[in-house]
Amino acid sequence: MKTDFHIIPKLEHYGCMVDLLGRAGQLREAYQVIQSMPMKPDSVIWGALLGACSFHGNVELAEIAAESLFVLEPWNPGNYVILSNIYASAGQWDGVAKLRKVMKGSQITKAAGHSFIEEGGQLHKFIVEDRSHPKSNEVFALLDGVYEMIKFNRSAFKCHLDLYLSN
Repeated sequence: MKTDFHIIPKLEHYGCMVDLLGRAGQLREAYQVIQSMPMKPDSVIWGALLGACSFHGNVELAEIAAESLFVLEPWNPGNYVILSNIYASAGQWDGVAKLRKVMKGSQITKAAGHSFIEEGGQLHKFIVEDRSHPKSNEVFALLDGVYEMIKFNRSAFKCHLDLYLSN
């Protein structure tokens, strides 16, 4: 970049490289970029690597990224949850248990996921699997219908695509 374009790479450039390499599954190369940076990597850089490790199932580099994130953002439960999910996907239940213990000891909690729906000028909040709303049965029935339509359309699209490709 310096030689060809006379641009000195900034933190954002390194972040893009880590993200792109991570998405491509080149996790070692992404980590090497982090190690070769002339400035200290921030939480965005380490988060990009952790996310890529989650997608590609790399426990070793996930632990390295998470440890850096625990120092930079000790209050962020998302980093603990992502690493815990990576451990769980790899069947490393001792790692899951250890992280839960650390979170509990540090009083780090993750808020339940939620969604908002506006209907008739009124805002309704739904928490994951919450059935306390008076119209939750109607909402879940509608969502089940939408899900079935998506499944049907996907099947119809695949069938149409198969027919098209066989011609």
